[in-house]
Amino acid sequence: MKWEVVIGLETHAQLSTASKIFSGTSTAFGAAPNTQACAVDLALPGVLPVLNKGAVERAVRFGLAVGAKINRRSVFARKNYFYPDLPKGYQISQYETPIVEGGSLTFRVGDQEKTVPLTRAHLEEDAGKSFHGGFDEKGHGGSYSDLGTTDGLLSQVSGIDFNRAGTPLLEIVTEPDMRSSAEAVAYAKALHELVRDIGICDGNMQEGSFRCDANVSVRPAGTEKLGTRCEIKNLNSFRFLERAIEFEIRRQIDVIEDGGRVVQETRLYDPDKDETRSMRSKEDAHDYRYFPDPDLLPLEVNDAMLETIRATLPELRQAKQARFMASYGIYAYDANILTSSRELADYFESAVQSADAKTAKLCANWIVGQLNARLNDENLAITQSKIDSVQLRRLVDRRWQHIR
Repeated sequence: MKWEVVIGLETHAQLSTASKIFSGTSTAFGAAPNTQACAVDLALPGVLPVLNKGAVERAVRFGLAVGAKINRRSVFARKNYFYPDLPKGYQISQYETPIVEGGSLTFRVGDQEKTVPLTRAHLEEDAGKSFHGGFDEKGHGGSYSDLGTTDGLLSQVSGIDFNRAGTPLLEIVTEPDMRSSAEAVAYAKALHELVRDIGICDGNMQEGSFRCDANVSVRPAGTEKLGTRCEIKNLNSFRFLERAIEFEIRRQIDVIEDGGRVVQETRLYDPDKDETRSMRSKEDAHDYRYFPDPDLLPLEVNDAMLETIRATLPELRQAKQARFMASYGIYAYDANILTSSRELADYFESAVQSADAKTAKLCANWIVGQLNARLNDENLAITQSKIDSVQLRRLVDRRWQHIR
């Protein structure tokens, strides 16, 4: 039997505000455990949350960038569930009426263009973070394997750091419209670049600022009914995202072809074993007992805010690609690579100032070809290049003079 894969992604982008979504506590990364968690973040008795305006503006900025509907009135709800690193026993999120509805993101998968429709993007607060292993007197963690080999570690315990609790998140949800791990990774990369370009998230995946949950299911090719989905949580690299989806596809097909039944559940990806494993049964919306948060008024976005934010949006990637192709006569493939990051696009534009079409094409060829290959070999970003844009232009000019 031939199978069709169905994938939807839920991406959590930490918003780049200096303080948390409902308190004035710092969101700076790397502080000592539990030094950046105040009474509001922990929902201690008598405290009241106050919404961070900067988080709202960043959510609106994203909605405008993807051509979505901005709901002029949205509501915060309490999402009730127990987890050790959720200090309140509930998470403040948006459910029935999110701030952003619809929209889409267009990107390239190889030589093909793909547009993925978005379901919604809503504001919510992050939870804390659990650590498992040994801890020294300063609260720094080790691992179980360290115990007995490293002096100063305490017993095998779990610890919780609430510094991240209350950090503003924008959860961006797609329709189940992707059909391969390659499409999912290309979408995630395009989204990662977008949130960085418009200045709402630093995109640091190692620090957890940008992480994906992949909903994966399979169904017989040619059928319309969706298969039972499994959600793979907290994938914080594009490589892990691809490998986790590939493993989960094989696992589900094997289960069905062996006469079994895929169970709806949440799974974790283990990169060391290159496999997903069951974490917990997957809840449905009614299990969370959503209800409007009584401490927060409905959020209202007015025309003045919309127009102010719209006026500050930078040139978006698709528009920049079209301009590069029209202004410099370069191919779509080259334009796609040159706009893959804001820094690379700026480097190219700096190199081709006052250049004719032939020189601009040669600059593009050198950047996309030799320079990009060398940077990849040395694992360097364009901002770390030993050849700046002026030097590259001089090299191209001399080469062009030699050819002529």
